Amino acid sequence: MHDSQQQHSLSAQTQASALLALASSLQDMASSPTLAINEAVAARRAAGRRTIHLGFGEASFPLHPLLNEAMARAAKHTGYAPVAGIPSLRRAIAAYLERTRGLAFTPDNIIVAPGSKPLLYTLLQALEGDLLLPVPSWVSYAPHARLAGRRVIPVETDASDHHRLTSETLSDTLARVRFEGANPRILIVNTPSNPTGSMFSSEDTRAIAHWSREHGITLISDEIYAELAHGWREHISPAQFYPEGCIVTGGLSKAFSAGGWRLCYAAIPGGAAGKQLMASLRALASEIWSSATTPVQEAAVVAYTPNAELTSYVKASARIHGYATSSLYEILTGAGALCPRPAGGFYLYADFAPWRDALLERGVSTSEQLAHYLLDQWDIAALPGTAFGEQPQALRLRLATSMLYTPEEAQSESEREAVLWAMLAEAEKWADDGRTHEIVLEMPALVQAETRLREFIGSLG
Repeated sequence: MHDSQQQHSLSAQTQASALLALASSLQDMASSPTLAINEAVAARRAAGRRTIHLGFGEASFPLHPLLNEAMARAAKHTGYAPVAGIPSLRRAIAAYLERTRGLAFTPDNIIVAPGSKPLLYTLLQALEGDLLLPVPSWVSYAPHARLAGRRVIPVETDASDHHRLTSETLSDTLARVRFEGANPRILIVNTPSNPTGSMFSSEDTRAIAHWSREHGITLISDEIYAELAHGWREHISPAQFYPEGCIVTGGLSKAFSAGGWRLCYAAIPGGAAGKQLMASLRALASEIWSSATTPVQEAAVVAYTPNAELTSYVKASARIHGYATSSLYEILTGAGALCPRPAGGFYLYADFAPWRDALLERGVSTSEQLAHYLLDQWDIAALPGTAFGEQPQALRLRLATSMLYTPEEAQSESEREAVLWAMLAEAEKWADDGRTHEIVLEMPALVQAETRLREFIGSLG
């Protein structure tokens, strides 16, 4: 081959290697573990493999008729909404936060977005500094921060005390990473927590808020599960104690079982700094999503307006989540697993460290291997602790109960909904005190999950 031909060939190869080249920030990025496990279970079931689905946390109750009717009325409203959200919804959310949590935000300090993920990512784009992130935490916080060019700084929690986050640990972490050259300016907390199901006590909420103020840290309080407290511990927002520096986020997906509607909000502190942040968020939103879907926003006004039927629906949902997680918690801890007592949402965070030696004999030494082992050998889908920022050797799994409320044998959507509506009607009669051990609901899938987990632990000796 002539020199000119070789040069032409090399040039073509160079051009080909540059085509569709990935940005460096994406080269090691994988799909969200929660969405991946849901797709894996669907594929297994389609292939005829019966699988106990503890891997995906989706509020699975039927949509309340009041919201269904509101959406139908708004369906023809196809025009773009204001970037920050329609005024009536922003007023309703501000009033809702004051009524339910004692938080004083004005409508001008509320921004609405198409789902928590784009909103949290945009917040991290707008705010200055690196991110302090408790371990374990929801799977998407760290990727959001990295995509926004922020360093993610893990903050260890006390596994022996329900993964409690303390101001002492925060101070130690802050001093260490500042010495190393990091610039931590943001802390994200999630209470009730995904993955642990734990909630901050009033004392810890106050301490974290005061610590954030003392150290000039912007606190993002993700309260997407706030309405789903099980009753034995009250949800208290850190914004009560740190109104000038705490951003509160929430949405429709968990309390109102409307994840597919993709609607959430952020409540931004007032003052000059808050106005500046709101202006930046509007600018970013105008270039990223323009506005949340108009009919969904109009229907959401109904969700955040006082209504006895909707309040009963949300409370009944929370009670059923509490029933299911409490039942599975009793099975796990009774068999010897370590697990924080769930206080809200529909998650448990089980630690199988007591069987480390037995698992090692089966070739299992990490949480990811344990999750694969459970899926392959026991047809139980769960998420490994590594998905939530844990070290690989921590043998912790997140178990979600929200897909266990209806029998797999339900032949139609109407049959499935009938079972759930009957369950909600029963739960409306319960006391709002978190006591579920005296109540029995017919949940075949939950019983099957309890039996399978008990058998698995029994097999470890």
